[in-house]
Amino acid sequence: MDIKRMLFFVGLALLMAQLLFAGASAQNGTGVLNLIIKMEQSPLAEGKSQAEKENLEMNSTINLLNEADSKGHVVSISVTGDIANKVYPLYVTMLGSTENHELMMGGLSGGENLVSFEDQDARLRKTKRYVEDDYICGGKQSKVTGYLPQLDSFNHSQYKILDDLEILYLVDDTGLPESQGKIVPYLMNGSAFYVVPVSEGQGFRMHDGAAKAAGLNGTNWYNQLASKFDESASKGEPMVVVFTNIVSGSDEYLDAYKKFVEYAGGKGASFVTTKQLVESARNA
Repeated sequence: MDIKRMLFFVGLALLMAQLLFAGASAQNGTGVLNLIIKMEQSPLAEGKSQAEKENLEMNSTINLLNEADSKGHVVSISVTGDIANKVYPLYVTMLGSTENHELMMGGLSGGENLVSFEDQDARLRKTKRYVEDDYICGGKQSKVTGYLPQLDSFNHSQYKILDDLEILYLVDDTGLPESQGKIVPYLMNGSAFYVVPVSEGQGFRMHDGAAKAAGLNGTNWYNQLASKFDESASKGEPMVVVFTNIVSGSDEYLDAYKKFVEYAGGKGASFVTTKQLVESARNA
């Protein structure tokens, strides 16, 4: 197949995926929303007591998930290999055993781009195994199919590793060049995995860390979230947004998150996991 025909079919697939989402939204009068909760270790936890550390890291995650779980919404959760293996393995086990949760891996503690290809490969394999190993014997065992890289830890040399690990999708929350103008999950050129672009807001991707770095207070962040949801729903486009425990797990950003989930639910949003979003695009 020549390159022109290949590009034509890729473009056609993306168009069909957008039409699928648009048709679903038009039929139901709702928007499609993918909530991604990113669980990280807090830089403020060093030197704290175990109770204080858990409040910063685990309880902040619980605060976010309670809002979705209490309403029966599905949610995707990213955890690092360190958290799954030695920091909060029992908690990650509980997260993975809950039916409305999808677990994805988030690297180790970051820095994958600073090591050799062989070390990157070993780190990602460990991460995947650590997350998958957290399950109750005889109970649900999660198969990791998604990857949300740590900040500044992803590079193109990882593409082959993701294919070797049979990773279905990569969440792009920073804006890869290939994601420019993309709204729905797309197949990475030359690879077997899909890229899920986090929705674009006003000047940044819809990620609470980016909003905080831009100086938005809780009210302004909520207004951007609600506005983006309405815009996406009106166009029949999915909205993908990332909330981090150490940013949105407390105070005014937690208020903004809760208000947004309530708002989207009140608008009849169809909540989907990242994997479901990718499968919809793949089957379009």
